[in-house]
Amino acid sequence: MTRKSEQWYEVEQHHNLGYRMTFAVMKILPARIMRFLAFPVGFFYFAFGKATRDVSRKYLSHLKNGGKVSSLEIAKHIISFALNLVENIQSWAGTFSFKNVHWQDDDVGDLVKNINEAKGTIIVISHLGNPQMLKGLASLGESGTDRKMSITTISDAKISGGFNALLNEINPDSAVNLVSSDNIGPETIFLMQERLEKGEVVVIAGDRVSAHTDRNIRIPFLGEEANFPYGVFLLIALLNVPTYFITGLRQKDFSLNPQYDMFVKKNGINFDCGRKEREERILGTAKNYAGNLESLCKMHPFQWYNFFDFWK
Repeated sequence: MTRKSEQWYEVEQHHNLGYRMTFAVMKILPARIMRFLAFPVGFFYFAFGKATRDVSRKYLSHLKNGGKVSSLEIAKHIISFALNLVENIQSWAGTFSFKNVHWQDDDVGDLVKNINEAKGTIIVISHLGNPQMLKGLASLGESGTDRKMSITTISDAKISGGFNALLNEINPDSAVNLVSSDNIGPETIFLMQERLEKGEVVVIAGDRVSAHTDRNIRIPFLGEEANFPYGVFLLIALLNVPTYFITGLRQKDFSLNPQYDMFVKKNGINFDCGRKEREERILGTAKNYAGNLESLCKMHPFQWYNFFDFWK
């Protein structure tokens, strides 16, 4: 699953293969059986993936303030990821029952109002929980909004291209466009501004640094400083529209009939300011994001799927 010293963009190649194999088997077997099979598959990776065990142990130890992590906890973490493969694909294919998705009493009302009024919106996701849940909801028109959400996803096409091609194969009618993060310039930003002005939604992950630049924001996360991508938060500043952090988490870490909670937190910082103050607000936004991510990791520690050394 993971070899020693790999970064996320190297690990992602293995995960893409896992997604494609899972999708191929799901054409034959029902999702409930696939969830059941996720337990022995996850245990296989636990038994033979030493590097994966090592990064899992380091992450779980951070959650315990440096405390000892048991082999059982590591096995649970890896098995949880195997379940996540199935549910990500279900979300995109529309075979996951969205009656099992529960919104919280948080900033979701503000988000829905924003989208209904056709105001451009940025959504920052993470690799905690099911990042495909929102895209699946939007694709099937089940996001709870009066207007169908049209989504532009920003990701590294060279790394995530195989995964995005798989998503298009699963759901050709999806309302998601892809912009490659390795080629963002003035023209791309202008394109996104145009889409936002039409009330569309831009989605980007905030917990993985760029494969093409070393410019990062180093801030505390689970007791130790970690790198977060400067480019993501700079883009938020340049586009300057309402921004929300959204996470979908299984209510129970291990279930053959999972229920999901969707958490929405609005970033309270705007960028109507000069360049000097803008840098301070970029840092503040990154800290807001990391703080929200940290609190949700503590709530559901086994649903964090960044299987690389995050604090490297």
